[in-house]
Amino acid sequence: MAGLSARKIKEIFLPRGLLGRSLMIVALPILFLQVIVAFVFFDRHWDSMTDRLAFALAGEIRLISQQLKTPMTDDGLIAFVSEVYQSTDIQLTIERNSKSFAAVNQPPYDRLTWFKAGKKLDDTLKKKLDDPFKILPYEHEKWFEIIVRLDDQRVARFLCPERRLVSATTYIFILWLVASAAILFAIAMIFMRNQVRPIMRLAVAAEKLGKGQDVPDFKPAGAAEVRQAAMAFMQMKDRLKRQIEQRTTMLAGVSHDLRTPLTRMKLQLALMPAGDDRNSLHQDVIEMEKMVDGYLSFAKGEGDEAAQSVNIYSMLERIVMNARRQGTEIDWPPAQNELYMRVRPIALERACANVVMNAVKYAKKIWVQTEAQDKYFVITVDDNGPGIPEPLRDIVFKPFYRVEKSRNPKTGGTGLGLSIAQDIIHAHGGDIILSDSPYKGLRVTIRLPV
Repeated sequence: MAGLSARKIKEIFLPRGLLGRSLMIVALPILFLQVIVAFVFFDRHWDSMTDRLAFALAGEIRLISQQLKTPMTDDGLIAFVSEVYQSTDIQLTIERNSKSFAAVNQPPYDRLTWFKAGKKLDDTLKKKLDDPFKILPYEHEKWFEIIVRLDDQRVARFLCPERRLVSATTYIFILWLVASAAILFAIAMIFMRNQVRPIMRLAVAAEKLGKGQDVPDFKPAGAAEVRQAAMAFMQMKDRLKRQIEQRTTMLAGVSHDLRTPLTRMKLQLALMPAGDDRNSLHQDVIEMEKMVDGYLSFAKGEGDEAAQSVNIYSMLERIVMNARRQGTEIDWPPAQNELYMRVRPIALERACANVVMNAVKYAKKIWVQTEAQDKYFVITVDDNGPGIPEPLRDIVFKPFYRVEKSRNPKTGGTGLGLSIAQDIIHAHGGDIILSDSPYKGLRVTIRLPV
């Protein structure tokens, strides 16, 4: 423990969840209060009460012992013993054999060592009695025995109940102390669960929104602060949705405005005589159309598509079959089972297809693998193409960026494939990572939350 930092100790002993931490905040003060109350009770009340009980019992033992030393007839002694039992609840026995005191070799009475009652009685008897004595346990656990040597010929045995030395209310006090703590903790747990539940619902709604799913049934609930956070979340969701709709509407208008002059240019090109200038202009118009369509698709991002439960393996099977039709060798182990995930199927299929088709353009062979983990579904696409240099792996996700040195610039792409894929994967709450492939090319890893 000495080598652990304060942060590590907090991570080990501090609960991770809000419910656990809240219960700890409630339980620790209750526990400390119970400990303080118990300490005060046993240190003051119990200690004082035990002293008084031990003082009273020792006084009775001394009084009886002194009375037994006075001359009595046998009938008087019998009457005195009976009177002692009726008045003090102590069973008195007189033995006329002094050797019985020395023959006692039992361990001292220590059943109530935790309360220190036996020691207090022993100390009090030492102060009050001049005669030798021993405090011994009895065969019945609720009783104990005090042996006093009266003289050389007689020994007095005092059989006393433990209630003369220990109050039974002590156990009742401890029982109520534990029971009240348990009841208060249970009540606190019920109330804290009700307070934490709206926060958990807010976290689930935020996670669904991060995965591109709608949360139409979410309503603010709970304490005022939680309701305020939920209302801010709903306003943020509405602003994001409104922003996407406005962007899509604006780009649709821009696309319409750009397509009109492009159409006129295509008509004018069709009337122009054949030649190098005409062919060059025609290629420029086609390139502009691709750029407009690609940018519109990137900006829209299929944001208005509803989430559905689809079989991911079937979706990947379609992508692989379409890529194979173009003559590329793809190593794809067919799935033996099904895995249904709630995603936007058209958008996700488009993102995965962009990654696979990007590899098809620049590699001779592709390897596609899948792995279902606890929290993520991982899709790995490897190729044996030229790859992407490590310093450029973050830059290639920018719109319209193309790696001219390592990728063929004549493929006809616009540099939006990876950008669109990243936008869609992030909208599903996942990640897309570029790294070196074991086949000397590029590895693209897609992680989707299950």
